[in-house]
Amino acid sequence: MTPRRFAAKVFRRLAYEIDRSLFEPTPAAAPAPVPPIATSTASAPLEASQAEAFDPYAVPTRDNQLVGWFNVERGELYPGFDAGPHDIVADIGCGVGRHARFCADRGAYAILVEANPAKLALARAQWASDDTRVEAHVTRGDPLPIADGRCSRVICNEVIEHVDDPAAFLAELARIGAPGARYLLTAPAPFGEHVLEHIAHPSYFAAPNHVRIIEPADFARWVGEAGLKVEAVSSYGAYWNLWWWLFWCDPQPNLTPRHPVLDHLAQMWSHLLDSQHGMHVKRALDKMIPKSQVIVASKP
Repeated sequence: MTPRRFAAKVFRRLAYEIDRSLFEPTPAAAPAPVPPIATSTASAPLEASQAEAFDPYAVPTRDNQLVGWFNVERGELYPGFDAGPHDIVADIGCGVGRHARFCADRGAYAILVEANPAKLALARAQWASDDTRVEAHVTRGDPLPIADGRCSRVICNEVIEHVDDPAAFLAELARIGAPGARYLLTAPAPFGEHVLEHIAHPSYFAAPNHVRIIEPADFARWVGEAGLKVEAVSSYGAYWNLWWWLFWCDPQPNLTPRHPVLDHLAQMWSHLLDSQHGMHVKRALDKMIPKSQVIVASKP
């Protein structure tokens, strides 16, 4: 199949999913709490004062909350993954620590693990001088500096695509979990990664960055072979796929300042979410071009 025919097939399918989401009823579900949505006319230009007040960094947070991330009311970091005062939460590849901090705000003890010392310092700073409910480790995770069966919650967000041996890495994650522990595991979904193969700088797919593209069947199989039980599978993040594709229009050595096209995307996405059928379109896009695939698992 030629690239043109493949692209046509993908977008025909996407159009079908959008139409189906608009006109077919979907089962009712308890909505996650989200920030208030300002009413606006999607086609009307922003007033100067509105444009100045617009915060592009708030848009992806709002988009994530709409799929269930950071649900304060339910105490869930993500649907099916809660945390509370009796939990010990290990955030493997914690970045700047936002996920671990959410769990800590519910009373959990946090173990921060990160290969980048600068990111770990930012994550650790969120606990200020409090050393009683957090610990931090700089390591690539081979092995993890955590005792067998210590953790009741394990988070590993967008890390497995970086590691040399996924089976060994997941075995380490399984080792540190106590019986009954819950796991929140995410990895890039393959469609967006295949697009990036054609537009990203070659370093994007070279160590220490992404060294593999992970198919959903392989992801679930690796989790099962590590001795964990897959409880739920989902995906989300069309916004972030578009963001990363557009980032490469004029890639910079860092994200500040960043190309205006990225802020225009955020503004467009905000209008989409405000529109009458915006959530239907978002759900279809999240299904067809997700940035991330998610597994919630448990340790028997």
